Amino acid sequence: MTSTLSHSEPFFVAKDVPSALMRQTLLDRELLRPVDRPVIPLLPWLNVVVIGGRSIMDKGSEAIVPVVAELHEALLEHRLLILTGPGIRGRHVLGVGLDLGLPTGVLAALASAEAEQNGHLIAALLAEQGVSYLPHAATAHQLAVHLMASRAAVSNGYPPYGLYEFPPEVGKIPPHRTDTGAFLLADAYGAARIIYVKDVDGVFTSDPATTSTSPPELISRASAAELLARNLDTLPIDPLVLELMAHAKHQKQIQIINGLTPGAITKALQGEHVGTIIYAD
Repeated sequence: MTSTLSHSEPFFVAKDVPSALMRQTLLDRELLRPVDRPVIPLLPWLNVVVIGGRSIMDKGSEAIVPVVAELHEALLEHRLLILTGPGIRGRHVLGVGLDLGLPTGVLAALASAEAEQNGHLIAALLAEQGVSYLPHAATAHQLAVHLMASRAAVSNGYPPYGLYEFPPEVGKIPPHRTDTGAFLLADAYGAARIIYVKDVDGVFTSDPATTSTSPPELISRASAAELLARNLDTLPIDPLVLELMAHAKHQKQIQIINGLTPGAITKALQGEHVGTIIYAD
């Protein structure tokens, strides 16, 4: 039988998948640049609200009930993804895990489980409005259909790295926690905004809980690079979020507000300047 394959043709030409990257290494930035395109926002109408575990959830009904009531009212105008952190229980399980010598990946999974519990609490309080808790997989793949059926969904803000968590530069505490996970999720979906609900009015020049000499000043607006350069003693969010802002495709600013102040969540969702706004350079 005579072969019809020409010696001048590549042997696998019939099996090649046409692609701009087929003969390029994914490690060469200059080769990748010609095929780079603007990233489309998947859910541009989405508002991501991050409820602090230690700052809100650990305070019990005194803090949780007013926050949930304000979120309830917001459902009339906005579609929300509400994310929760682990709070003091997460710190406790991390402490026990560190004492036992567990690796970073296991610690990440344990802390994530505590954040999930807080998510179930918020979802239960909003169940009458059709709001449900979504596990990580559903939030990643089915969020759109859930938000077509309901005005909001609740999920775990702790990123699902688990055993794949990055090793930290110092110690063993997982570097990607709730604030970071929420930011990555908001950027992936191209959300309209991300709001961090804490128990302070925003970013201060010094810790308002410990300053006894001169009163701390609220930083109402600053760039991420500026805050990183100032190396403040304390920040109400993970500094890693500020580092990620330089590379984000959609989330060019974040907002930190005091959830204990009535109306702060509503104003932030309406685009008003309350708390601290941090923007990318």
